[in-house]
Amino acid sequence: MNVRFADRQIRFRIAQEELDRLLTGRSLALDVSMPRAHRFRASVSVTPLGDWQLDSDPTGLWLSVPRSEVEELASSLPSKEGLEHDFNLDAATKVTVAFEVDLRKDQQKAPMT
Repeated sequence: MNVRFADRQIRFRIAQEELDRLLTGRSLALDVSMPRAHRFRASVSVTPLGDWQLDSDPTGLWLSVPRSEVEELASSLPSKEGLEHDFNLDAATKVTVAFEVDLRKDQQKAPMT
């Protein structure tokens, strides 16, 4: 899993194998070592009910994506389109979270015929 931060945007990009893991009910985590023996963790899970959720604190991010949307994304592959959801930070500001499957990684791993 890769996580990219930009102004008012966070992008989670996963491989096909990681998508399969999510669909079996397991979560994904990316741990990044930080100075002074701290760690930052980005975690993704699917939720059977409810809407998108994004929680954060100084130690990490926790994203939950509705199972129905992840299943729909999986059935539409291969596709360059991913999922996006906006989270309101305050009355005038939002952060857009993108969730994508990196098809290029899978193509690189595929044996040549």
